[in-house]
Parts: sequence; C-alpha cells; structure tokens
Amino acid sequence: MIVPGRAHLGHILRYVGRPLVWLLAWDIAVTAFWYFVGAHWVEFPALPLTLLGSAVAVYLSFRNTTAYARWWEARTLWGAMVNASRTLAREALTLLPDRGLAKDVIHRQIAYVHALRLHLRRQQPWDELAHRLPTADLSALRAVANVPNAIHARTAGLIADSRPDPILLATIARTLSDISNAQGGMERIKNTPLPQQYATYPAIFTHGFCLLLPLGLVETLGLYTPLGSTVAGFLFLALLQIGNDIQNPFENLEDDVPLTTLTQAIEIDLRDALGENHGLEPCKPVNGILW
Repeated sequence: MIVPGRAHLGHILRYVGRPLVWLLAWDIAVTAFWYFVGAHWVEFPALPLTLLGSAVAVYLSFRNTTAYARWWEARTLWGAMVNASRTLAREALTLLPDRGLAKDVIHRQIAYVHALRLHLRRQQPWDELAHRLPTADLSALRAVANVPNAIHARTAGLIADSRPDPILLATIARTLSDISNAQGGMERIKNTPLPQQYATYPAIFTHGFCLLLPLGLVETLGLYTPLGSTVAGFLFLALLQIGNDIQNPFENLEDDVPLTTLTQAIEIDLRDALGENHGLEPCKPVNGILW
C-alpha cells in the first residue's frame, strides 16, 4: 500500500510512462501529418469524440468503483482478522484453565495469520512456519492444500480436547467462526477476479479513444495538439491503470492491502498479551510503501 503523501512528478510519469510516450509520439505524428501533408481528411468530428470520451470515462469510473470495493472489502476483512485474533488471545488467557494451552493457542494464531498471508499471495509458508509450529505439525501440513485452514482446525481441536465448560467453549467457538468467515471472504476475493470484460474492454476503449483524440483536436488546437491530447490521454490512462492496480488486492504489489504490516501488528499484539519480550516493531514504509 502506497503511504499517502505528496505526489511526485517522477512517480506520476512512471505510473503510465510507456503508454504516455506512445501517445505523445502518435499525437506528434498526427499533427505533423495534418500540417505538412495537408491531409485534412484525418480530422474526426468533435461531437462523436466528446460522446465517446464521456462513455469511456463513465465506464472506467464504474470499473474503478468495483475494483476499489474489492480492495476495501479485503482491508475490512483483515481488520476483522486483527480484532478476532486479539479476542481469541484474550479469551484463551481468561477462559481456558490451562495456561500452557492458552499460550499454545496464541502462538498457533500467530502462525495462522502468517500462513494466511502467504496463502493469499501464493507463496510457500514453510520457512515462516518452521520456527512457529512443532515438526510433527509441519509434516502433516505438507499434505494439505489449505495450510492456514488446517492450522486453524487443529487449534480448534486442541481447545475442544481440553474439554472446557460448554458455555466457555461456545464463546471461543464464535471467535473461531469469525476467523474462518474472514478467511473465507479473503479467499473469495482472491479466487474470483473481476470478469474478463472488466479487464479487456476498458483497455480497448481507452486506447481507442486516445488514438482518436488527436484526430478530433488537431483542427482546433493546431500545433498544441500534442500537449492537449497527451494531457487528456494521461487522465484516461491513469484511470485505467488505477483500476488494474487495485482490483486484485492480494498480489504482493505496491497497491495491495499491506498484509505483512497487518500480520506483524497481530503478532506484536498477541505476544504483548502473553507478556513476552519479543523485540518486534511495527513495519515501516519502504520507499513510501507498506508491504
């Protein structure tokens, strides 16, 4: 996640730099062709171009709204995971009679959130889990497809095996269900991308509009056509890129939900609840980005 701050011209240009360079070259070519060859037949009527631009802008805005809704839901689900992890730690320490079991549940929850982070990013979890879970558990986990779900199920089994009071067990079970529901929502977002039409059509319409733009502006703007067309095209290309960047929030890219930061925060909170001297610190932005 890019940390909010002042926008820098270099970052803005890099954001859509390559298509913008091609657009500028096309704008210059159209302008030169119109002036030096005198081929005024390349002009494009202004009214259809205005209507087309309005339609493309509405379509991009709708697509970006849908993409941001996915991003925000992903962040909301991780907020629920943070809260449920804290609740589980508190309930384990206050409701479970066995202090050793409570400590084990909390450590397993730490392993769980790190495994979930790597599961959503399609990365291998074994190095992260090697110092967090017993060897026997790691061997069993290598045989399952959904590692975080298996860790969570085993944690629930350990709590049930301790045979706590049924009322206390029901209380903890609700928290465990909240954790499972949050994971299910994250997996739904991960495994259900936006329809292909949202990925293909916006790119076709935007680039097509940018190609027609200098044809509709050259008669009016003349030599200033490359400037006006490139600036207007930049707005559309930026809208297109914004939607592409946020529609899949678990890809471990700079615009994603900062899973590393969130899981680190959970681990700090849970180890603090145990009173451990862990020496961990919240993640800090790296070059303006929280991972």
